[in-house]
Amino acid sequence: MNLLRLTRLMLRRHRLLIISWLVLLIGLTGATVSAYQSTYATPEQRRIATELARANPATNLLYGELADPGTPALMFGWEIGAFATVLAAVMAVLVATAVTRAAEDDGTLELVRSCGIDPRVPLRAASTVLLVVAAALTLGCATALGLSVGHVDAVTWPGAVAFGAVLGLTFLLVGVLTVVLGQVAPTAAGTRVLGFAAVGAAFAVRALADTQHVAWLNWWTPLGLRATVRPFTGTRWWVVGACAVVVLVLARLAGTLSGRREYRAGLVRRRDRRGGRLNVHSTVQLAGRLARSSVLSWTLGVAGIGTLFAAMGSDVTRQSRDGDLGGFLGAQLGDADPVAGYFAYLGTVVGILVASYAVVSVLSSRRDEEAGLTDQILATGTRRWAPLAAQVAVTALGSGVMLVVTGVLGMLVAPRFIDGEHVAVLAFTYVVGQWPAVTAAAGWTAVLAGRWPRATWLAWTPLVASSVLALLGPLLDIPQHVRDLGVFQHVPDVTAPDPSIASLLVLLVLAGTAVVLGAVGTTRRDIITG
Repeated sequence: MNLLRLTRLMLRRHRLLIISWLVLLIGLTGATVSAYQSTYATPEQRRIATELARANPATNLLYGELADPGTPALMFGWEIGAFATVLAAVMAVLVATAVTRAAEDDGTLELVRSCGIDPRVPLRAASTVLLVVAAALTLGCATALGLSVGHVDAVTWPGAVAFGAVLGLTFLLVGVLTVVLGQVAPTAAGTRVLGFAAVGAAFAVRALADTQHVAWLNWWTPLGLRATVRPFTGTRWWVVGACAVVVLVLARLAGTLSGRREYRAGLVRRRDRRGGRLNVHSTVQLAGRLARSSVLSWTLGVAGIGTLFAAMGSDVTRQSRDGDLGGFLGAQLGDADPVAGYFAYLGTVVGILVASYAVVSVLSSRRDEEAGLTDQILATGTRRWAPLAAQVAVTALGSGVMLVVTGVLGMLVAPRFIDGEHVAVLAFTYVVGQWPAVTAAAGWTAVLAGRWPRATWLAWTPLVASSVLALLGPLLDIPQHVRDLGVFQHVPDVTAPDPSIASLLVLLVLAGTAVVLGAVGTTRRDIITG
């Protein structure tokens, strides 16, 4: 009974987080599949698209290998499935952390345990929550996709169920793995970092398997389930059972590790003290000193991804010029200059990554309050709004560094691989031009952190919505005025006759206004202490 009640409590407490992600993934599945029937209407179009996809290392890197015979259902599972599985993995990290280590850090589980329940019940309840969410994700996506049976070629109910199972199992595998990592990490923030690192490693293994044609590597990554289960083409149901066994093993491991660590601590001890002095003279300098390692890590990662995309754009632009590029990338490049379209797409991807850093960075001000660091800073006579303002300033500066480094590398690398005019200029400006969008992400996060700190998880909602509008808006034929509500598609082509930066200025003004509102909000509420 205690297990059931605690499970219901966790589901109720995190219902907005769970429901928002479920709506996004189920809506993404149901809304995009029909576009592949109209995009690849004839067998000849499908044959050409399949051959080009297999020969293009960039598409293999992003989506994996496309199986025969290249039906609309397979094209959907290949492209949209790649996005959906990554989103399911990100969702798993956030939900798993929220119901385990985050509940410890904010004192929720301490209150629950004071009622006399078995110390093992909270972890079992968290595992049950993950199972319930995975089941809802599987059922919802399978139903949304199954509604297209008879309307989209090769979409069948067994294939729809298999696709839903892939998403549900991806969520469950990454979620339980995050729970295991949560027993090692000293804090909830550390758990999220390890969880996202695991997702990055899973993507790298999947990309290596598909670009180097080493199929057996897909068995070692949750993001390779599309290739191992094979929805819409000879579904391997036994793989689903094998993954369920892996989930049980990971859950058992999490329980064992949980019994060997102290409450609110990880198996890896947190280092709270250092031998050297921290010589700082302002809140901005302190925030910068604390953020420098994360800025360096993110810069290396983002710059590496951006440079890789810049080096792999030759086949995409060539196919677009020949009129052979369809599907997701074809919709991204549109009918304009293929080189400008490709670098606009590259800038969007980089902008989404850096905006994710901005949200995480500004959210650290919330963690500083809970840990008592903000109280210590305010005890020195610092104004109440200064810590948040300093964090936003450091975030904006760090984001600018990431974008400039990525843009410079793209400017140096792209002309070696992509033919066309103004390649270097486009590679640089489309990346660096995302800075106003990134500051906007920092701004809306600052509003939540300053005025409604308990609702800071909502900071991911505008980011996800803007990403969907930017990446999937053209494919879904979403009206341009709706897509303009997102923040990532306002960078102009500087090589055009009359480029306009009005939208970028609006984003900067909105970002500045949001930061001011957030800073003022900190002066009108109590400071949360750990």
